[in-house]
Amino acid sequence: MKIWEDFLEEAKENLSSDFECEIKMMHSKSALTRFANSHIHQNVDEEYAEVYLTLHKDNKTTTVSSNITAIKDVKEFIKKAEKSITNSPIDKGWAGLADKSNSYVETKNFQESTPEERAIKVQEFISKGSELNSAGYCSTSISNYFVWNTNGLNSSDSSSSAFIDGIFRTENSAGSSHRGAQSLNELDSETAGSEASKLAMDGQNPEDINPGKYEVILGNEAVSTILVFLAVYGFNAKSKVDGMSPIKLDQQQFDEKITLLDTPENKDSIGFKIDASGSKKSNLEIIKNGVSSSYFHTRRTAKELNAQNTHHELFGWGENFGGIGTNLKLQAGTKSLEEMISEVKNGIYINEFWYCRVLDPITQVVTGLNRNGSFLIENGKIVKPIGRLRFTQSFISSLAQGNVLNIGNNSRYADSEFGEGILNVPAIHLKEFNFTGGVAG
Repeated sequence: MKIWEDFLEEAKENLSSDFECEIKMMHSKSALTRFANSHIHQNVDEEYAEVYLTLHKDNKTTTVSSNITAIKDVKEFIKKAEKSITNSPIDKGWAGLADKSNSYVETKNFQESTPEERAIKVQEFISKGSELNSAGYCSTSISNYFVWNTNGLNSSDSSSSAFIDGIFRTENSAGSSHRGAQSLNELDSETAGSEASKLAMDGQNPEDINPGKYEVILGNEAVSTILVFLAVYGFNAKSKVDGMSPIKLDQQQFDEKITLLDTPENKDSIGFKIDASGSKKSNLEIIKNGVSSSYFHTRRTAKELNAQNTHHELFGWGENFGGIGTNLKLQAGTKSLEEMISEVKNGIYINEFWYCRVLDPITQVVTGLNRNGSFLIENGKIVKPIGRLRFTQSFISSLAQGNVLNIGNNSRYADSEFGEGILNVPAIHLKEFNFTGGVAG
């Protein structure tokens, strides 16, 4: 990409050989079509290129960043970093630059979507609940990532994504659904619309039920919440460094039905195949048959824990945040959602959670609420919609041995509190989940 090539050429001409240096740029084109009251009301698009320059010298490190359009003089941009490093503290965690051998280059030419094409997807969603009020969005993004350093590494990769997220409402109920894919033409907006419409219609006139411990069927978004919290606050090696991770490697913390992978090499994965350091990622087993096998490492956490770097540094989050898997896949089971529901004697179906907060990171106790489709199940049948409940539950215990009764076969990309396109998961059937009260607590 010429914008990167021009910047890098000028930067290399003005860099001092006294510094270790890493330069990276994220170039993205994104487009968004919003709808409300069952009509499109907004079409916007954005293009940006964010540049990060990291210098290291005399055990000190500094990073400066800017939108590339705001950099009027590359030489002055570099001088700003050089001046900044003199006032930087000693960087005890510096783990060096990525090695040249970790370079990875792949160029893809993705087709940008048009407003008309996104409008078709929106219409497909809306048409499945034409008698209802709907709202949501359809988005697309094409991103290119470049990394160069003075070790000789020169990496680049590109990714493409498309998402639709929508909700249907009645006077006293709502139903939502989400879909993600690499490209807009792969986006199944009709199925998403059908799911959201059915949840809204079936959820009318919800009744409150008593809190307590219930057998549960968790929909894709609810499962996504559990796993993304475990990824960010558990399997992130920075949590281990800080003494806050509940994850114990090589121990049977989870049910044997749980196998969690990070799959950047898979053809259907949305995320980049390189991390923020420019290092090529490989597929990684996180949990195998209930046994945790790896944390998500960066250069810094690998050094601190004397472990192998898994190359999960995130662009724009800073090295000190730690590592996160961005291509997470929970291995699916064999049972359909209907089959799992039929096996529930007395329990609850939860479409999604929201407003979730960690109460205790060591035990991974989280509190939150259900929304947009929750139902009481009796003797294998959904009997009535239910209102809001607050849960207080250890996400470790929720997936512990003996508590996972079944895993569904309906895997798809599910929405996440930490971003779309991160998790590909099915629904799951749990023996017990703890609901502690209503909306107020």
